[in-house]
Amino acid sequence: MLQLDKIKSSLKLDKFASKINSNLFKSKFSNKKINSFFSFCNTSCQKSTVVFNKWLQKFAKLFVKCHISANFITVFGFIIGLLAINFLAIGHFGSALVCILLNRFCDILDGAVAKVNKPTDFGIFLDASLDYMFYAGVIFGFALANPEQNAVAATFLMFGFISSACALLAYAIVAYKSQNKAHPNFNESPFYLGGIAQGFETFITLSVLCLVPRLFMPLAVILGIFCFIKAVSVIISAYYVLVISGKKSKE
Repeated sequence: MLQLDKIKSSLKLDKFASKINSNLFKSKFSNKKINSFFSFCNTSCQKSTVVFNKWLQKFAKLFVKCHISANFITVFGFIIGLLAINFLAIGHFGSALVCILLNRFCDILDGAVAKVNKPTDFGIFLDASLDYMFYAGVIFGFALANPEQNAVAATFLMFGFISSACALLAYAIVAYKSQNKAHPNFNESPFYLGGIAQGFETFITLSVLCLVPRLFMPLAVILGIFCFIKAVSVIISAYYVLVISGKKSKE
């Protein structure tokens, strides 16, 4: 009886082991499919980005020929973006989303036009300043849409925006003061340090909130936390650039 029980238990273990091996094989096979899917998505995104950039450059050159400056596009996009506050306040989230999309398109377009005409210090300042004002205005619009539910989360998110904006502004002042003779690189503006809570993440969050307004409280809190992390990362970056790098250069 004991031998029979041992044989049965060993057979059960063998079946269990074979099931595990088959599951591992399936997982490996599925991982290959997942990896191929993501690689396909990556290549597709890269190709679409190249095509989009080509059309954007043609569009930017057309604006330059018409003597439309990047600063004009920045201000025009900002005015359209401010209309989102009114639509959010009256509950027209679809119209607010259209204004947000147009504002973001103008933000991409003014950068392309600036690259054709060569960027300026004031253009970098204006673009970054109006971006933060636009985002703050949209948050204010969501607070007006439902003050009882959204006011606290909107205040927290605004607190995060102000923290990251102040860190960026303080770093920009010191960095530009110490490098006043160097022409600024448009793609490496100190306004866009930090790595997270950049324009793309914020744009996606605001777009989702326009489609699903009831998610404002949790998403606003999450984005606010990311803004605080960005502020800390900017402070760390500033310490490395202004203190550690300075000591290394002296040595």
